[in-house]
Amino acid sequence: MSMMNRRTFGKLTAGLAAAAAMGSRASAQTTIRLAHHLPETSEQHIAATRFAELVDERTNGALKVVVVPSGQMGGQREIIESVQLGTLEMGYGESGLYANYVPAFGVLTLPYLYDGREHWTNVVTGDIGTGLSEELEQATGLVVMNWILAGYRDTYSKGKVLDTPAAFDGIKIRVPESPVFIETFRALNAQPTPIPSPEIYTALQTGVVSAMEGTPEVGYIQKMYEVTDNLNMTRHILFDGSFCCNRAFLDSLPDDQRDVVLTAAEEVAVLQRQESPEREAAWFDKLAETGLAINEFDLAPFRAALVPVQDSFAEKANATDVVAAIRAAGGE
Repeated sequence: MSMMNRRTFGKLTAGLAAAAAMGSRASAQTTIRLAHHLPETSEQHIAATRFAELVDERTNGALKVVVVPSGQMGGQREIIESVQLGTLEMGYGESGLYANYVPAFGVLTLPYLYDGREHWTNVVTGDIGTGLSEELEQATGLVVMNWILAGYRDTYSKGKVLDTPAAFDGIKIRVPESPVFIETFRALNAQPTPIPSPEIYTALQTGVVSAMEGTPEVGYIQKMYEVTDNLNMTRHILFDGSFCCNRAFLDSLPDDQRDVVLTAAEEVAVLQRQESPEREAAWFDKLAETGLAINEFDLAPFRAALVPVQDSFAEKANATDVVAAIRAAGGE
């Protein structure tokens, strides 16, 4: 073989070897789809993309997380059901959905149950949250991987300022189709009206309802400042969220990859909880710039008015001990 042929052969051999190595790496790559129902501007999406980056980096590309936002894989209930069935690896859930399987989970979003963010964090990341998560896994095979702080929910209103429980009397307010939300506003003598999220703007614009509730982020993104006059800082519910994973899929991963996935999920949640108050303040600033009135007031009367809702839900969910433990963990 001539010198030229030997060089050509050597280059060809090296090229084939490199291609084989790349093909082996590609074939060994595992894809994890993480679906959620929220927009790409959301805190949850930011946490999901950070998670994807960490997993890719720490597994040298052996695990690829594909974030599927904005309900592309269905609504939140459909996403969680798909994770449970194993047709989807990961999804974004919350306690209200998990309550369909473990009723006691529902008490985590009861109105005015927490003294603040620190109290909430101690509850969900401590024995109470761990115990509920273990029950959920035993019942469904869903693994709660972390705890995302979805934020406080406030009330937007047309014309009337809603700064006392009495001010809600007779108010038609849009709420999610969730028993906790419906009973919360029913206890204030309002008329809670479940309406799909895409229809809220029109419902307010046409007078179907005169109020809605949600976070400042939702209020700004959905342009509530165009169809309401007030953001009333009722702070009525501190909402949670979490990444969840199918247990069978998680167990199918090699030990080192499984550890990366679990550790990365927890790290992004810790960072998200730390940054959440600052991001919430930024949304309030954006809303204030639109001319929307932001009203702060004493929340003690609201807390007192809604204690019966806490007690009623705790009893129905057979979780009076859980609510008692949550109350005892407060006092910050």
